[in-house]
Amino acid sequence: MTLKEAAARLTAKGIEDGRAEARRLFRHFGSFADYELLSPTLECDSEALSEAIARREKREPLQYIIGEVDFYRESYKVTPDCLIPRQDTEVLVDYAVKNLPEGARILDLCTGSGCVGLSVINNVKGATAVLLDISEGALTVAKENAERLGLSDRVTLVCCDATKTKIDGRFDAVLSNPPYVTDSAYKELEAEIYFEPKLAFVGGTDGGDLYRAITPLYREIAKEGFIAYEIGYDQAELITEIAEENDLSARIIPDLSGNSRVAVLRKEKP
Repeated sequence: MTLKEAAARLTAKGIEDGRAEARRLFRHFGSFADYELLSPTLECDSEALSEAIARREKREPLQYIIGEVDFYRESYKVTPDCLIPRQDTEVLVDYAVKNLPEGARILDLCTGSGCVGLSVINNVKGATAVLLDISEGALTVAKENAERLGLSDRVTLVCCDATKTKIDGRFDAVLSNPPYVTDSAYKELEAEIYFEPKLAFVGGTDGGDLYRAITPLYREIAKEGFIAYEIGYDQAELITEIAEENDLSARIIPDLSGNSRVAVLRKEKP
């Protein structure tokens, strides 16, 4: 199979940038150098590559096929047990990194691959984290990512339902990228989404179920620290109402496109 043929196969299946993705697969499974990937006649007969192209034709996410993804300043292992880290979530991580003190202790709810909590403590000196998820499979991935980054001794893993279990102890921040897609919107997403765990996406009729459950459990932390959530582009009003119901204020932080992306909840001091 040539690079040109692989690109044409992916494009024919509706993949927006089939050429770029074919290059990534050739690089990963064929171990080609960047300069070699400039030639459309580049050929590779690797069985692993052929299988990877076939999987991508079925719209399986490229990240699962390759098995890893770059996120913030780190690289993470990913499997179908966890949500694929996305660039939008880097806004949440960056806020925490810039606003937490040295030695901070954080709680990362619905951690998935661990990308939020691990990237934060990897970039805040002496910080530690409790990573919580309802999925044992996701926590296995998070554990491996902690080991990859040399952070195992700074992390505690907890398997439980974040909406029903409160983790006791002192925390400087509670961070979460919870399921926040509405039931109706989930049915309209691109094909790749349905390879990812539905539990990590859907947040109820208005997408706010997890915010409503988590916020009252940890609002006391927002007196001295903060709660920070990733939110949908149209959920600023929703999360502000939930914050006010818990006697908190909500600051909305946009992403690079100007859309609402992170809500920071604090207790306003008199």
